[in-house]
Amino acid sequence: MKDYSLTVKDNRKVAEGVYEAAFYAPDMPELKGGQFIHIALSDNSRILRRPLCICDYSQGVLTVCYAVVGEGTRQLSMLKAGDVVNAMYPLGNGWSADGYKKVALLGGGLGCAVLPLVARLNPECEFCAYMGFSDASKVVLEERMKSLCPTTVATDNGTYGRKGFVSDALAADLAAIKPDAIFCCGPEVMYKSIVNNPAFNGIPVYVSLEARMGCGLGACLVCTCGIRTADGDKNLRVCADGPVFRLDEVIL
Repeated sequence: MKDYSLTVKDNRKVAEGVYEAAFYAPDMPELKGGQFIHIALSDNSRILRRPLCICDYSQGVLTVCYAVVGEGTRQLSMLKAGDVVNAMYPLGNGWSADGYKKVALLGGGLGCAVLPLVARLNPECEFCAYMGFSDASKVVLEERMKSLCPTTVATDNGTYGRKGFVSDALAADLAAIKPDAIFCCGPEVMYKSIVNNPAFNGIPVYVSLEARMGCGLGACLVCTCGIRTADGDKNLRVCADGPVFRLDEVIL
């Protein structure tokens, strides 16, 4: 982990309220899918950085995808080509595909932004991706994901792709896919649906948790989550101990 200066290559709106930013980052340490960067804003009145998952990294360009939900992300959306920002990366513990021959990637909403890097960094593993959104106006990263592995898109209201919750779409296809593991990022309701659906029984599921963060380094303890361990239930840090945990260990 190190603090870097990143030059903006591109920053554009890709869906309703959603932006994709690309930064020149030629000196990239070893990465894992699920890790994140912590970007400093130019406004000195905002001390805390903004944590964003690393969506993709290819040919010296780091990509993030984010929703504009407050003043901080609104500032990020105003960055233009040539601007320079400071960012710490890579942070957190990501997914490892070691030991798995076939992995299903499951994303809900902007949780899908974590998936491309996983497939890109593990070419020896066979992937398929399932991406779910509320409606057609929210669909992002479909072409990027399709360039990396077979991809299925679902929308809750059926305005694009398969109709219904994307976790149900994957559950319906599990018998045909036969994945060795599932890597998942999305809202907590998605994780609960997986736990309550017997179709997922017996398949290791690893999830990337989301939490409000302060320092991003594990010192401030803002982003703790309940995790079952061999020594009993503990509050672990999403930023430093995660964000990736095994689902059957997460206290929902």
